[in-house]
Amino acid sequence: MTKLKQRKSTLTAQPSTAQQKHRTVAHASREHRLVWWKIVIRIAATLIGLNICLSYLITETAFWGHKSKWTNWRNYIPRTQRVFTQQELAKYDGSNAELPILLAIEGDVYDVTLGRSFYGPGSTYNLFAGRDASRAFGTNCLSRKDHLTHDTRGLTEDELAGIKSWHSLFENHQRYVKMGTVELKPIDPDMPIPPPCDGAHPKPI
Repeated sequence: MTKLKQRKSTLTAQPSTAQQKHRTVAHASREHRLVWWKIVIRIAATLIGLNICLSYLITETAFWGHKSKWTNWRNYIPRTQRVFTQQELAKYDGSNAELPILLAIEGDVYDVTLGRSFYGPGSTYNLFAGRDASRAFGTNCLSRKDHLTHDTRGLTEDELAGIKSWHSLFENHQRYVKMGTVELKPIDPDMPIPPPCDGAHPKPI
């Protein structure tokens, strides 16, 4: 009687032929899908590679001349967005060759080291480096120090739109990378608004 029970238990534990067949078919189906995915990935990689090579041959760029933040490999490097004080940001004005050149606009800080010819020491627009001079981006006034500030009080709609436009340029630039933000000191409402600037100089590109 005991042997009969053991035999029944063994038979019950063993999978049926139908179950084995189902598992075999399921496994084969997974293997088949995996093979097709490998083929698709290889074809896609080949097409992308050929596209990049052809782009280099015709335009000498990898993306048919398209330049934006998405074609800048530096934007894909994981980095912690830092919060600068105005005093800390001032150290990155290009005077120290071992530090990057940073500037801020509307509180966002960007690394513009690759634009050294514009923002490096001795360049016309070095005065933007190491600070948030949003007002000057809007007024186009580089000849007055009181416009090299984040104070945007009294600006016209066109001037405010100009700041937004330049902010967008830095945000989407192919060579510049956002590094964080700067803590800007609140503007004293009792302070006089910087007067309009005559003979404003062109802004950098």
